[in-house]
Amino acid sequence: MRKKLIYFICVCIGSFTISCETSMSNNSNDNFLEIGNDKFMEGEYEDALKYYRSCSQELASVILLNNMGSAYEQMGDLDSAEIYFRAAMVLDRFNTITINNLAECLELKNDYSGALLHFNQAIQIDSNSVILFSNRGELYLEMQQYQNAIADFNMAISLNSSDPLAYNNRAELYEILGDYDAAIIDLDQAINLDSNYAVAYNNRGFLLKILGNFEKSLSDYNKAIFIDSQQGVFFLDRGVLHMEMGHMQEACEDWLLAEKAGYDVADFQPLMDKYCNN
Repeated sequence: MRKKLIYFICVCIGSFTISCETSMSNNSNDNFLEIGNDKFMEGEYEDALKYYRSCSQELASVILLNNMGSAYEQMGDLDSAEIYFRAAMVLDRFNTITINNLAECLELKNDYSGALLHFNQAIQIDSNSVILFSNRGELYLEMQQYQNAIADFNMAISLNSSDPLAYNNRAELYEILGDYDAAIIDLDQAINLDSNYAVAYNNRGFLLKILGNFEKSLSDYNKAIFIDSQQGVFFLDRGVLHMEMGHMQEACEDWLLAEKAGYDVADFQPLMDKYCNN
């Protein structure tokens, strides 16, 4: 049950006031930043960066630098992303959005100690942030510090019991610990809170497949893809289910769709070569 970076970055972008600092060219800079944000949300990250760069350089703000760092992160250029997040921190070292973004970037670079340092710093500044506890819990999960992870997920839920992300993340931990029933209960709650939570449907589908409930698993995968057909992993996972159900034609179709959506299907290439040539 996979990373939630896109979810949080959307929150970050949405949390920013769409404006640059005041100046004679304030309206132009507002427009450039707003258009850049629109491009970001559409997944057109290179175009977003072009508009962000069009804001006057002297008007560099925490908002602008964060958005540029987020765009670079989505493009996979983590070194550039880190540079922009650190530049934003120079302007405001107490901005928890910036600190979180830097921590997430460091986590992606496998610098877990650096990521943990910054998550701890952000939580010291804002100990009531659900997203900070959720994200630090995810880091603890990757570090296999399961007791710390569940403590953070529980804290996130206690702070806001209506946040579906926290339930999804705790379900990930339960899955790793082998408590599939508890994981499904949390995913049920996440979906009850957000009926369009595609990742939660996909994750529940995976668990239902493990438990042998193929029909309900397929229903969840179909729902996830209906909500978000741009996630290659959804097609990949549904393809695996089709394979286990003996539906190789459907499996091949899904794996090809996963590849078309940009997912690396190298691990499945031998199966595709064997069964999907026709």
